[in-house]
Amino acid sequence: MKSYSKRIFSIIILIFVAVATAFAYSLFRGNGAYESVEVNGKTMKAHVKGSGNKTIVMLSGWGADSPIDDFFPLYEKLSKDYKVVVLEYFGYSGSDIKSDERTNKAMVQEIRTALCKLNINPPYILMPHSMSGLYSLYYANNYPSEVSGIIGIDMSLPLRQLEQWNEETFEKAKLSPESSNLNVSMINQWNKFYDNSKELKDLKYPPNLPVLAFLTKKQIEEANDMIKRGAMQTSWVQMNNNIITNANIQTIKILEEEHYFSEQSNEIVKASTEFIKNL
Repeated sequence: MKSYSKRIFSIIILIFVAVATAFAYSLFRGNGAYESVEVNGKTMKAHVKGSGNKTIVMLSGWGADSPIDDFFPLYEKLSKDYKVVVLEYFGYSGSDIKSDERTNKAMVQEIRTALCKLNINPPYILMPHSMSGLYSLYYANNYPSEVSGIIGIDMSLPLRQLEQWNEETFEKAKLSPESSNLNVSMINQWNKFYDNSKELKDLKYPPNLPVLAFLTKKQIEEANDMIKRGAMQTSWVQMNNNIITNANIQTIKILEEEHYFSEQSNEIVKASTEFIKNL
């Protein structure tokens, strides 16, 4: 009987600790608050933290479970000096699902509308991860007065997709509701990846745009392996160098870890802070 009681007591303690930890984390990570904005008749979730005179807009990679949680290690530190906004695209976490095509133009217009509805005025420092690199490149070239800098975290570049696939091979890589458990917004976003890359194939950074591009060794090694197999021709470092137009204000920094950045947040924050000071 005593053994049974001890077991029940232990379970109660574990549940209490788990609930308390989750509650404390929710408070610590951003004082609890998601914000909702209406964009083209649908609800998009966002998180705003900090009150500095420079604004960082964090844009997630494709398929992220919860961009607001994923970016926490970065905005928790950066928001001490800057205003930081995390947007969750349609189909992500708490945002509504949309079934329209996820073109570069549509994605950027939704980003711009959400920021306007949040009463956050440009210019912005865009901080894209992975696929959002395409949207940031489109944004900076089409609305240059609204973008004061880009801090890219292994951001996707058009040439990578164009070397890795062609029309026929990417068609086979496309997703459908029958072949995937993802929602239609994420499926459509992936299915436009190649076309969106093709649209931007000749774009580079505007010459007057400051850029800090973080590259991970993991992605560099993966690209090198693909070159050895004949699946690509250009290294990841060279691809990033190819779109630089002003080496005085556009730089590359190599990170030791993998494509996902949570373990490298301190290094990213430190380098980003130094970069932003010069804007």
